[in-house]
Amino acid sequence: MHQLFRLVLGQKDLSRAGDLFSLDDSEIEDSLTEALEQIKIISSSSDYQTNNNDQAVVEICITRITTAIRETESIEKHAKALVGLWDSCLEHNLRPSGKDEDTPHAKIASDIMSCILQNYNRLPVMVLAIPIAVKFLHRGNKELCRNMSNYLSLAAITNADLLADHTEVIVKSILQGNAMLLRVLPAVYEKQPQPINRHLIELLALMSQLEQPEQSHLLQLLHVAAKRKQLEVVQKCIPFLIRNLKSSTHHDIILNILLEIAGYEPVALSSFLPMLKEIGERFPYLIGQMARIYGAIGHVDESPRAVCKNGKGIVMISLNNVCQTVQIFQAL
Repeated sequence: MHQLFRLVLGQKDLSRAGDLFSLDDSEIEDSLTEALEQIKIISSSSDYQTNNNDQAVVEICITRITTAIRETESIEKHAKALVGLWDSCLEHNLRPSGKDEDTPHAKIASDIMSCILQNYNRLPVMVLAIPIAVKFLHRGNKELCRNMSNYLSLAAITNADLLADHTEVIVKSILQGNAMLLRVLPAVYEKQPQPINRHLIELLALMSQLEQPEQSHLLQLLHVAAKRKQLEVVQKCIPFLIRNLKSSTHHDIILNILLEIAGYEPVALSSFLPMLKEIGERFPYLIGQMARIYGAIGHVDESPRAVCKNGKGIVMISLNNVCQTVQIFQAL
């Protein structure tokens, strides 16, 4: 370990800690793993949470270390020690005090988090980091959880396989109010659908509480689920989709989901034809997509009838001897 790191960490010398920033990154890069291991020893001591000097030394050293790691692009070399220190924070209290101030170990976790998870495109780092990252979702620190969710959403882009192993934990975090993680679910569904299917009704119940982007992620999840042709999921989500189609700003994606279902399970939609007719009359610009749904359902009848004219016209579908009529208000 570099002599100055040895002095600052070995003697917990706050007066010399700032001198670490006068050193070149390349000069201290070989010392970073050993320095992280020494910080872990200091932060795990019984009096760390009440020792302001030790906390200040650790904070300064972590800032210097993470800066050097970024500048030298040596995250993979030091990831094991960095994640090890991060993991050790889970052994301590992370809940903010009454003044909304982070605990000493929450500060360490927060400072390390960005250095690790900004490297979401580096598989060796994520293999070490993701199992630890998801543990922070249920440790009572909302700010830490929110930031973690942002990074996990990025990690899902290239590491869905790694996140899929923790789908149950992610779903439970969403149900506890961490809606930001809805962005992760479409990516992990292909790998681990069952934990999501088990909680699907609970997830759908969140719709009215969500912001528009989060609603889009929930609907994207349903689109992925519909493509898997699981009847159980289809039956659960159709009433939800029809209900939201009446007033939703997400008409396109909802109709695309319904068309997906109509392509392989049209009978599941047959009882909703009157509601679809009503929605089509309320939103004439949706008639073209509505007609495609009617057409798919009509194919399951032995003698479907369809009449369509350019411009204003009428589409009639015979289904189980029940004639459904939809007025077309625009050209199909």
